[in-house]
Amino acid sequence: MIATLLVISHVISYFTIQHFIVDRHNRIVMYLASNQIKLLQIGEETYMPKSLAVGFSQTTQLELYPRTGDKPPAGLQNAEYHRGFSEQAVRYLGENTEVKVETSDGIYLWISEPMHPDFWIRMPIGDYEGNNPMELFIFSGMLLFLSLTGAWILVIQLHRPLKRLAFAAREIGRGDYPGKLKESGPQELVAVTSAFNQMAKNVYQLEEDRTLLLAGISHDLRTPITRVRLASEFLSEQDEEIKDGIIADTQDMDDIIDQFIGYVRYGSEERMEKGDLAELIKQVVEAASKQHEGLAAELTDLPEVDFKPMAMKRLVSNLIENAFRYGRAPVIIKTMRTDEQIIVSIRDHGKGIADLDKDRLFQPFARGDKARGGKGSGLGLAIVARIVEMHGGEINLENHPEGGLEATFTIPLEY
Repeated sequence: MIATLLVISHVISYFTIQHFIVDRHNRIVMYLASNQIKLLQIGEETYMPKSLAVGFSQTTQLELYPRTGDKPPAGLQNAEYHRGFSEQAVRYLGENTEVKVETSDGIYLWISEPMHPDFWIRMPIGDYEGNNPMELFIFSGMLLFLSLTGAWILVIQLHRPLKRLAFAAREIGRGDYPGKLKESGPQELVAVTSAFNQMAKNVYQLEEDRTLLLAGISHDLRTPITRVRLASEFLSEQDEEIKDGIIADTQDMDDIIDQFIGYVRYGSEERMEKGDLAELIKQVVEAASKQHEGLAAELTDLPEVDFKPMAMKRLVSNLIENAFRYGRAPVIIKTMRTDEQIIVSIRDHGKGIADLDKDRLFQPFARGDKARGGKGSGLGLAIVARIVEMHGGEINLENHPEGGLEATFTIPLEY
């Protein structure tokens, strides 16, 4: 936009100078030149004393050269046609007027006009001061330099605050608090930055309050849950079935509380570390293999990338647990890489999900109950989606053509 405005400004300046300066200069020069030629015509048509004619010729330095001849004058050979002078000369001397400009020891006009059709009239219009375009180049270069410098300063003033805002917005989207941004730049950007700082502060405070609230609730709930579980241990052997049901229910309640805490604390406070993602997945698989049978891994060598280790472990563990809880063994974990990203897939061999609504399943408290059972709080995939988004990747669920559900997430190599 700035470049377009500069080009338009230069074009307008060109036509303005051409109309008000160059054309006016050409008009004045040809007006004076045509008056001298008309005086010459008057002297030829009327009686003029010889002394006056000689004086007029010496004063005006008008010279007549016949158009016929074997060789035109040297000055005429070096003269170049001048469109601006010729257009103005037509207004004062009539049609078919032609003007050429000679540059030698001075500047001369060669004029061919209807009153002297058989002659070229040579007329001086000023001294020649040399043809040095360097001054024009310097002036044009300075003008261009100042224009680009001003545009660059303007762009920098707009770009830096906007870049900081974009970066801070991504940080908030990942659940991080970027701190207060510097309020600088144009007045409008200062107002936007100030509003953004206030919004970020409110969002951060809201996250803290929500975390504190859920942490308090989980702490208060765990105490009666523990009491219930402890009391169930004192049941008699005749109530063994009731005892097992109570223990299972309290364990489910404890797992649900852990999911709530995991949802609000999904690694936003953890620092990014460069490491081997394949090694981390291998550790998670080894730990999960102690609890589940039928877990296989096909891992390839992966380049080191930045990730949050605890959050990534929670991501892979949640997907493995979902595969065993809602699907059926064997569960296969694969890793691949492209030039731009790392791809990790976890596939089970269950029934999959009929009418797969991926957008809904990644929302909190959403569950694919109809096809895969109704256990859990529905926060597992929401936690997974937030962790993947925090790492700048994407996650997708697809029913595998050979049966089962396949969860695939990507991590960019540079983020």
